[in-house]
Amino acid sequence: MVKEFFLRYLLRLHKAGLYAVCLWGLLVNLPVFAQEPDAQGHRPQGHQRHMQHEPEMQHQAGGMQHEGEHMQHGMVNPESQKYPTIAYDDARPARPIERPAPPKMFGDAKVGKTLAYDPDKGRCLSCHILEADGEQAGDVGPNLSTYIKAGRSIDYIFQQVWDARAHNPNTVMPPFGTHELLSKEEVMHIVAYLATMTTPVEAPVRPQREARNFYVAGEDFSFADRYIEQGEVLFRQTGVNGWSCDDCHEQGKAPDLKGRAANYPRYQASLKKVISLEDRINLCRSQHQASTPYPLGSAPSNQLSAYVKYLSRNSPIEPEGGTQTAAAWARGERSFYKKTGRLNLACADCHRVAATKWLRGQWLSAIRPGGDEVATAATWPRHFISGHDLGLISLQQRIRHCQAVTETFPQELGSAEYNDMELYMMTLARDMPMLAPTMSKLRGDD
Repeated sequence: MVKEFFLRYLLRLHKAGLYAVCLWGLLVNLPVFAQEPDAQGHRPQGHQRHMQHEPEMQHQAGGMQHEGEHMQHGMVNPESQKYPTIAYDDARPARPIERPAPPKMFGDAKVGKTLAYDPDKGRCLSCHILEADGEQAGDVGPNLSTYIKAGRSIDYIFQQVWDARAHNPNTVMPPFGTHELLSKEEVMHIVAYLATMTTPVEAPVRPQREARNFYVAGEDFSFADRYIEQGEVLFRQTGVNGWSCDDCHEQGKAPDLKGRAANYPRYQASLKKVISLEDRINLCRSQHQASTPYPLGSAPSNQLSAYVKYLSRNSPIEPEGGTQTAAAWARGERSFYKKTGRLNLACADCHRVAATKWLRGQWLSAIRPGGDEVATAATWPRHFISGHDLGLISLQQRIRHCQAVTETFPQELGSAEYNDMELYMMTLARDMPMLAPTMSKLRGDD
């Protein structure tokens, strides 16, 4: 059975081009993504922690740190600190729209193509189809393969690349010039390249996404089943005072946990704030087990929360009501729609405006009532694979990773900003079944 699973899992990784990364993860047990603490459980403080490579894919065995490349691996760009974040004490407005005149020069189309294809400069393939050699081109934006036929002037094209907000204030296109991603000369090179676009290129063939593009632990054959077992071990493990979770919750000394995870995040009166399920577990560890809380994002925190959510499997998501919860929900909604960071993107830009489209090889889930993946928030922790293997991560770690990728300076796990946003996202999944823990399906999986 184990051998069969191992071979099938490696075959999936091979199809997705992830064989080398994930083979190491299998050999040294389970990978854990973006741990807040280091391998010894210490938590770097303040901005110093954010400046480290994130995610540092730390493994339970060996303490290996994954040395990823570029922003797509979750590394926090120091330049992102210059731009608004979702922090509640960050009142910085967006930079005003710039409308500079194009420089008096002829751009070089070859240089422009290089810039357009560069994932750290023009990034055009993330959202647009260009030429036939543009692998995994996205379809968030229009097909640009015949762009010159649209009859746009040089001034218009320059402005669109420099700061597209001048043409559409609600655009999802980053203000490349205003936010210092491209210089005026570089934009002119891209303009020259776009002027050569005359040959139609069809959209790449994409796999048809089902409503559920993940495996459910305990129901589907996947690596995620292991997390239920590991979480149960922690659930029955005694704390410093000799008490375990099951001593209370399975012996009638505390409420049955069936369905309880479906009510989080929720307002905790004793703390006078909204807390996540992971926070509640840590509160129990401190108050009832006389034990040190698990660092948020650590393997034990994710595994135990995964098991507690498994105990609520198929219970309908039902965040609690109340004045305090409603206020937190409203804050989370504002954060979800707030454009932030160097790329000037909001969560809603990808998961509402561009939902179900492709951002390079990433399919954008629909996080909205009635969306194709309305249960998204109910599926975390998830063994998440997107370009590389991140291991079992919480929903807040996924939010944090997205912010790093879109060059928004991220918040602390367990912060009010993340707890409120998680509450908002869970509310969007109201009445849907709790399905955590899960595991991402790889491209090519049935």
